[in-house]
Amino acid sequence: MPMLKNIAELVQAQGHLVLATCAPGGRGGQPHASLMAYCPSPDGGEFWLATLKETRKYANLRANPRASLLLDDRVGDRVGDRGGQGGGAPGQALTVDVELAAFADAQAEASARRALLARHPELADFMALPGAVVLRLVGLRYQLLHGLTEVFVWSPQKNLDGAGRTA
Repeated sequence: MPMLKNIAELVQAQGHLVLATCAPGGRGGQPHASLMAYCPSPDGGEFWLATLKETRKYANLRANPRASLLLDDRVGDRVGDRGGQGGGAPGQALTVDVELAAFADAQAEASARRALLARHPELADFMALPGAVVLRLVGLRYQLLHGLTEVFVWSPQKNLDGAGRTA
């Protein structure tokens, strides 16, 4: 399916995304958005990001493990150059509903940390700070917007049977 290929290519090609979390009820459920460097798992089903335990985003995720990611393929174009508006190619934006999940074990977490550092070596000093953690966000639903009106939605879980295997 061409749109699944577009999703996979976009996830693998980009280096940054916006992470949107929601505050626990005590703050009235206030949304919080953060621009983050990330590394996708090889299959694009997980997103690995680094943060500090003292951050608002980390507190939000601990209280509510559901979040949303936004990736796009803009490269600094001027307004009007995308979406077929100014003769440029239509842009793509991908929204991914995710859930914070624990790594299977310390080895899986270390592997994700290595992959994130390989993709973003500039994070080395940051990830060496006390309290730095790698987040494992599992994709639940992908919504690809191509141009201004073409929308494709895909949920990986719908392609799995009861045992977690591809049906």
